[in-house]
Parts: sequence; C-alpha cells; structure tokens
Amino acid sequence: MKIKGTVVFSFLMAAVLLLSLNSAVFAQEKIKMDEYKAELADYTARQADSEAKIAKLEGEIEALKKEIDGVQANINAEWEAIYDVMGVTYAEVDAYRSELNAIDAEIDGLAALSPEELFEKADQVDALKKRIAEAKANKIGILSEMEEKIAALEGKLANLEAKIPGNKYDQYTVVRGDYLWKIAKKPDIYADPYQWIRIYCVNKDQIKDPDVINPDQVFNIARGVGRNEHLVEKGEWLSKISGYSKVFSDPTKWTKLYEANKDIVRNANLIYPYQVLTIPRD
Repeated sequence: MKIKGTVVFSFLMAAVLLLSLNSAVFAQEKIKMDEYKAELADYTARQADSEAKIAKLEGEIEALKKEIDGVQANINAEWEAIYDVMGVTYAEVDAYRSELNAIDAEIDGLAALSPEELFEKADQVDALKKRIAEAKANKIGILSEMEEKIAALEGKLANLEAKIPGNKYDQYTVVRGDYLWKIAKKPDIYADPYQWIRIYCVNKDQIKDPDVINPDQVFNIARGVGRNEHLVEKGEWLSKISGYSKVFSDPTKWTKLYEANKDIVRNANLIYPYQVLTIPRD
C-alpha cells in the first residue's frame, strides 16, 4: 500500500509539472501573437500612409505635366511666329537639323580611319565641307541652335582635314648608276620612264638639277595626288587647269597657279605631262 501511494504521488507531481509547462508555453505564444498583431497594425498604417502620399504625388505630377504642356505650347507658338517671320516651316527646320546630324555622323565615321585610309577618302571630306558651307548659307542657319551646331561641325572638320596627309609615298634609295628616267621606268616605281618629272617635282627640295642625282639620296615616290596638287595630263595648260572646280573654277586665275609653280614651270605657255603642280589655297 505504501508503494502504491508513492506512485500516485509521483503521478500527481508529474501532472502538476506538465500543467505548469503548458501554461508557460501558452503565455509565450500569447505574447508572440500580440507582438505580431501590433506589427501588422503598424505595417497596415504605414502602408495606408504611403499610399496616401503616392496618390498626392501622382496628383502633383499630373498637375506639373499639364503645366509643362502649357509652357511647351507657348514655346511652340513663339517658334511658329519666328518661323513665319523667317518664311520657313517646322518640317524644313527638322530637315535642316537632320542634315546637320547626318554630316556629324559622317565626320565621326571618317575620324575613325587611319591617315592613309583618310587620304583615300579626301573627296568625301571635300564634299562634307561643301555641305556645311551650303547649310551655313541657308537662312535657317541663323537660328542659335544651328549656329552652334555648324560651329562644332566646322571645328571637327578642321581637325579631320589636319589629319589627312599631303600624299601617300613609298621611298626609293638611289644607287650608283641611277638617273630619274631609269628610276621611273622600274616596274615597282611607275613602269614609265616619262614619269621621271613626277619624281623630280615631288623631290625638288633635294634635286637641284634633274640630270644630277647622287647615291644614297632617298626620294619620295608619290602613290597618289594630294588635295592641293594637280598631276598634269596630256592636252592640259594652265588656264584649263585653273578652270577645274577642284582648282579655282576660274580659268583667268592661271597666273596664280603659275606664280606658285615657277620653280618647275619655266614657261607659262609650256607645261609637261606628269608635272606635279601645287595649288595655292590662300
């Protein structure tokens, strides 16, 4: 009977202990739930406040958009009045702007080339220069936006022109027994002895007498014609050359061409094929 009483007592103690533990766990769970509800209420309040602020900002943004639209409408009206005075339309101004942007893109494309590659594209550079001059002569060019753009294009084109070499050259070192006729005849030079005068013109700074050259002299062998040069062909004379658009576009300016080339043109009435004439650009 004593053992049985002990067991009953132990059972009762265990029950009390379990009940105490359950009460503690329940109390903790109740605290966590209260905290969660409090945080949820705070989040809900903050969300509602944020949504109210967003709605207010959206209203302000919409009001600003309407204000901007009104200002832009006034600006457009002012430009329309200006264009009317100038006698141009929005479409013409947009076309003009697009032309300047196209020129800008072409200049950037050419600027990426090497000097040697750029030499081959010299005609394109000249064409761009002409297009800029035409744009500058257009009355739309007086608009401040266009003036600034044209000034920037002229600066970029000047840098591009400075990058173009005067010509493309190979070099030839004179050996004993050489003379200009013989050098010009070589297959890797011009394969044409009559072009000896071309070698002379290009290297006149170191050839005092075309009949006298010395071993170890290094001559430039032109592989093209520079932008400020003209390679004489059969049947040409100074006034004819001066009349070319790439020269002066004026036959009467032949004297200017003559004065610039007196060192190789002894007689103004007599020039020879393959002479290289310098075209003065001042």
